[in-house]
Amino acid sequence: MMNETQLSSFNYQFDTNTGKCLYAQVGLHNESADSTEFVNASIRVKPDDLPEGKDFMQLAMNDLITIAKKKLAADTAVKAESTEPIKQ
Repeated sequence: MMNETQLSSFNYQFDTNTGKCLYAQVGLHNESADSTEFVNASIRVKPDDLPEGKDFMQLAMNDLITIAKKKLAADTAVKAESTEPIKQ
């Protein structure tokens, strides 16, 4: 069983001309209790991923981490068109 996904890194990327935040890069890590399975992910949270009317400076880091975790879950979810059984 996997543990809770943890933050491993967090960086903002700014436009050096305007000072506007372009995106947040969020590193996430999770491993099983026996450490034989793990996930390492780097998720880019872009302005389009933010709640409507909000920018990076209006959101807490925890909010951005939650968005990144949701993006990771969506990106790794098994798609419905897959009909092949998973062999274990």
